[in-house]
Amino acid sequence: MALPVAEWQGRTARLWAALEPALRERLAAASLQDAVRLGCDVLRSKEEEEAALEQLCHRAPTGKKPEAASWYREQGNREFKRGRYQAALRLYSRAASHELPGSPEVSVCFANRSAALLHLGHFEVCLEDIARAESHGYPDRLLPKVLLRKAECLLCLGRLQDAQDFLRVLESKIALDGAMTTHLTRLKKLSQLKVKLGPGDGAVVDKKPVRLATAFFPVLSLLNHSCCPNTSVSFSGTSVTVRAAQPISSGQEVLHCYGPHWCRMRVAERQQLLRQYFFKCRCPACLQELQSGVKSVVSIRNSFCCPKCRAQMQGEEDTLCCSIEACATSASRDHLSGRLQDLQQEIKKALELLRVGKADQAIKKLLKCRMDAETFLSPEHLMMGEMEDHLAQVYATVGKWQEAARHLRKSIEIVEMHHGPSSVETGHELFKLAQILFNGFAVSEALSTIQRAEGILSVHFGPQSAQMQELQEMKACLSELPRNILQRT
Repeated sequence: MALPVAEWQGRTARLWAALEPALRERLAAASLQDAVRLGCDVLRSKEEEEAALEQLCHRAPTGKKPEAASWYREQGNREFKRGRYQAALRLYSRAASHELPGSPEVSVCFANRSAALLHLGHFEVCLEDIARAESHGYPDRLLPKVLLRKAECLLCLGRLQDAQDFLRVLESKIALDGAMTTHLTRLKKLSQLKVKLGPGDGAVVDKKPVRLATAFFPVLSLLNHSCCPNTSVSFSGTSVTVRAAQPISSGQEVLHCYGPHWCRMRVAERQQLLRQYFFKCRCPACLQELQSGVKSVVSIRNSFCCPKCRAQMQGEEDTLCCSIEACATSASRDHLSGRLQDLQQEIKKALELLRVGKADQAIKKLLKCRMDAETFLSPEHLMMGEMEDHLAQVYATVGKWQEAARHLRKSIEIVEMHHGPSSVETGHELFKLAQILFNGFAVSEALSTIQRAEGILSVHFGPQSAQMQELQEMKACLSELPRNILQRT
């Protein structure tokens, strides 16, 4: 848009000429701050000046062409599908420049541009474009897609509580919509984001079950439930794929998990959630916990530890005692829970420092948090793994790939303890480690990590998933390096 600079300068000159000579001298001799204050007092009204500027701008040609906007948007979509996100970003911006401000069409341009920004890793700017899309009347039927993108950005920025809040909003919208066939892809993405938020005492999750929608898959409905299943289920469009997650011998029952998994929640929570299916689970995991009185691995690994000898604290009452009789140290459960909440707040502050670009301060705070956690949390506590994961994120942000990889390996060890070496959670962590090793040019370890991640993620999501495609692209890139480089690494 060509602003009417000459016309505005003429108006300013006329206003200046109309001032009293003494006031003109005052303004000319005043400092910038005093000149602005005096100038604001002199103007007859802010509304009048805005109206005058708007009238002048309306007379200026905008150069906007709706047909050009449509063409740029289509070209941007083509580039986006090819994975050329930088080119798509430029084309979506040009499309937006030709749309009318405040129109639904410009909101679509902003939403499309936010998708390209997400793929490019520009999470803060992506959030800004999502806000623009919402404020310009983005269609309600497409809003869940944008909210998913918003939650993913918040998750990538470490703003876990904000991500959880937006996932709740999205769950409500899908539940109200009720059209399962149009939301299967979004439900899959929603599940993936909730997995990334992580289970356990120290994680930000919403444990209240919410029925998003209902679908009927005749073959899948024939599978019985187990809290320790031998299959993995993935959705693609309106189809569902069941894959063996472990060897299944002839005559052995094929079992599917309806949601409650023994690695992610205690037996009481699992039994409560399974009541909607009108049966009481008697899988090996439930029987072991119910009949033998053995604590679940979720309880054991997410326990507090003795501040003196580091042994596990135990007890069902308000006071916990060290499991080593000779130590006999006791502590209030409420006190330890309070320390855990304080720790979570400090971690949140560290991630906020990272968000505003203060990586060094974020590292110092996270290292201090880890030292504090070691005095009262079990070494296997999920919170310990989360802190290692956050440290890996910060070091990767500043390009310290070796340090990032070192912390992520520790995180993977804890994730494996909780969820198993073949779990989807372990697969996601290995995928992140592969990216870090790839960026750090650790070729040999990157290739072995890619191979392991492929073995896990192919079971859970199939060979055509986005993560599998990216792993294969990284492997192909590394494999094409000269042999002398591969031998050195």
